[in-house]
Amino acid sequence: MKTIFKVLLFILLIFNFGCLSNDTKKYIRDLKSENVMVRNNAIYYLGKKKEKRAVPLLIELLNNDQIKEIKLNAIESLGEIGEGSSVDALVNVLKEKDNDMRIAAVDALGKIREQKAVKPLINILSDRDIKVIAIWALGNIGGKSAIPILTRLLHDQDKYVRYNAAKALNKIGSGK
Repeated sequence: MKTIFKVLLFILLIFNFGCLSNDTKKYIRDLKSENVMVRNNAIYYLGKKKEKRAVPLLIELLNNDQIKEIKLNAIESLGEIGEGSSVDALVNVLKEKDNDMRIAAVDALGKIREQKAVKPLINILSDRDIKVIAIWALGNIGGKSAIPILTRLLHDQDKYVRYNAAKALNKIGSGK
């Protein structure tokens, strides 16, 4: 009886693994769908599954799709996946005029934690609209080169900037 149970469990595991693999392939194909809802669903799924194979396609959507919601979701998924190869595309978003896009890119860069994002994040600290989240991202990345600017921000007029700069410095100092 135990042998039959083990065989059935093995077959069930193999079947489920095959379905998961096919689902991932389907969602990767769905990134090219004409249907916005299908693309959004695929972007969300691939981000939650941290599917690294989707990164080039998500970057392509970020660079070429005309729909803001698709771009925002692609940025979020790139942050969830955490692949360093997406940093350059996300840094390019920091040059956009749309604050929602820029905030999403800063958040994603903070999640990815690549050192090459430190300098571009330091460069946008003069922008009041994204300053606090950029401070968080710098603390999350742990870039030692951000310490001098974060130390200066401890004397900023804005109490939220001061508070977040202190938290970022603490995080960098503790190495977490």
